[in-house]
Amino acid sequence: MASLKQIIESNGLSFSEAARIIGCDKSQVVKVSNHTYPHWEEKEPEFIAKLNSAGCTAIAPQGFKIDPDVLVCTPSVSNFQLLADSLSDPEGRLSSSIGMVIGTAERGKSFTSRWYVQNNPLAAYVLYVDGSTKYQLLGDICEAVAHTRPHSFAACISVLEETCRYNRRLVIIDEADKIPVRQLEILRAVNERARLPFLLVGEEGLKVKTDRIPRLRSRIRNPLVVFEPAQAVDVLAYYQTAAQLQIDRRTAERLARHADGGFRTIVNDADALSKMSAASGIDMITDSMLDRLGA
Repeated sequence: MASLKQIIESNGLSFSEAARIIGCDKSQVVKVSNHTYPHWEEKEPEFIAKLNSAGCTAIAPQGFKIDPDVLVCTPSVSNFQLLADSLSDPEGRLSSSIGMVIGTAERGKSFTSRWYVQNNPLAAYVLYVDGSTKYQLLGDICEAVAHTRPHSFAACISVLEETCRYNRRLVIIDEADKIPVRQLEILRAVNERARLPFLLVGEEGLKVKTDRIPRLRSRIRNPLVVFEPAQAVDVLAYYQTAAQLQIDRRTAERLARHADGGFRTIVNDADALSKMSAASGIDMITDSMLDRLGA
């Protein structure tokens, strides 16, 4: 049989709300639920019966679940989509057909990039591996666009030219801030020769590099997209979208401060809180959960 405390917690009641339903003082409910009230064993079944009659049953929720694939449409995400859509549009202009998305690590740039590619057949995703040669970079692009990996640098260019004659694709290159300046110049030449649009995604140093290459800088499409730090309103939207969970503003602000603007931390925190809720059977975020999280 569920205890008084379990019924109060599983129904998301405060002690004050439980006392109002039962018709007694809050302090009495607290003491009975903690088994410190004189003859609490007589009072507890009486209080439970009154809560049950008010619809507060002993059936505990199973906690809230997080959908890890949800993308919250923040202003940064909306601007990303608009830029990517314009670059991938088969009827769009090919002048200034290199886009740029920058922002500090953990802002959600990579997640948004992969989500966009999964939902757009006209886009391909390449993760730049630090230290890649120019051939390895073009080979990765060919594999993403044409599903083949030619055996030479020149053959890669030929494949991209041939592929783009019939099927224009947008190539999103993640962690592009790690690409050496010389390879960025090669991407600019491939963009012009194969008429292949690129969306470069990386940290702020990416813009510093491209600004040093006038011929590349002139081909960057405006506006540049900057991923801003996540705010409390973004946390509210994330829990509503990913868990169908309404959280209060104070909880959202605590979680936003703990994440320090990082979207990845918000997702990781949500996963941790979801596991806490499943373990306790409470389909809400409590202060004790936030304390355990360190928020």
